[in-house]
Amino acid sequence: VVGLDITPTVNDGGLPGEYTFAQYHFHWGADSSKGSEHTINGVQFPLEMHIVNFKTEYGSLGGSVDKGDGLAVLGVMWEIQPSDNPNIQPIIDALASATAGGPAIEVKDKNPLMDMLPKTDVFFRYLGSLTTPTCNEAVVWTLFQATNGISEKQMAAFRSLKFPSGSALVDNFRPPQPLNGREIQVRSTGGGG
Repeated sequence: VVGLDITPTVNDGGLPGEYTFAQYHFHWGADSSKGSEHTINGVQFPLEMHIVNFKTEYGSLGGSVDKGDGLAVLGVMWEIQPSDNPNIQPIIDALASATAGGPAIEVKDKNPLMDMLPKTDVFFRYLGSLTTPTCNEAVVWTLFQATNGISEKQMAAFRSLKFPSGSALVDNFRPPQPLNGREIQVRSTGGGG
């Protein structure tokens, strides 16, 4: 989980109000064939980043999880590319000192959050749930159509993380779930990214 020194907000784009940044985190697999909690056109990605925001009028993350529109989570898929991605490198560098369940780590040379978003104006939107227990139906999901790139070397840094027991911290994702009648909207800001 990564926090920021400033507190960004997100609104517009069809969101039902203003949302305040809370944190971002990642889900990944033991290999590059899996890891994302969402698929695009049936394709699962090796890494998915969730940028978690709570509805500003509800005052906090805790005060938002029991409201149907309490959270706005932006999902970014990452796919393998040959070269390292400098935008995620500060996080990769910090992973060497991270342990699951251990103390929070400091990410030096934090890149702006905007640098972690793909350059796109097309996104998918649906009303859904948190992907971790208690899986509250409280999320306005936004998934970007475009992906970011990450090298296998950088993915290896995520996969090298360990639980306190010493076992590998991999496959920390919930498998993609059935739509259960949910409507997925395809939206475009028209800005060209």
